[in-house]
Amino acid sequence: MKSNVTAPPVRSRAPASLDVLQQLRVVVRLAGNHSAHVERAAGIPGAQLWALHEIAQADGLSVGELAARLRVHQTTVSNLLHRLEAATLVRKGRLPDDQRVVRIHLTAAGRKALKAAATPARGLLPNVLDGMSAAQLRKVHDGLAVLVECMGGGDPALAGKPMPFTK
Repeated sequence: MKSNVTAPPVRSRAPASLDVLQQLRVVVRLAGNHSAHVERAAGIPGAQLWALHEIAQADGLSVGELAARLRVHQTTVSNLLHRLEAATLVRKGRLPDDQRVVRIHLTAAGRKALKAAATPARGLLPNVLDGMSAAQLRKVHDGLAVLVECMGGGDPALAGKPMPFTK
């Protein structure tokens, strides 16, 4: 026997908070999975690989210039460089006419690690964000700004630290 009851019309509704939470989980996990893949391929964490990529793009960057390219604090870059230098992936040098500024250069091992890595070297999130339209970026930015504000505004210094899974 057929029922004469029809399903209620599908209404456009705002996503429930748990729907949004699931989306955030997916974003974080996708980025983390990519970072793990990069680390397996290159043998170094994603943040270090991104630093190598930026140094390869402009050999002889200063610590401040690299920090600006990575959008992190200079202290964070110094820590990254310490690990990269210990692994002999970069070398630091000073110009003969200006000993104040440290310049960073890739070593042969650094170039090899960069070639062995999965792409994109900058990481999945920066690559995806770079591919978005201005309107899409605005939506993501505005939505995240609301989330950060609702979470208490956050410490601005947090923006200058790499994601935990990229260290």
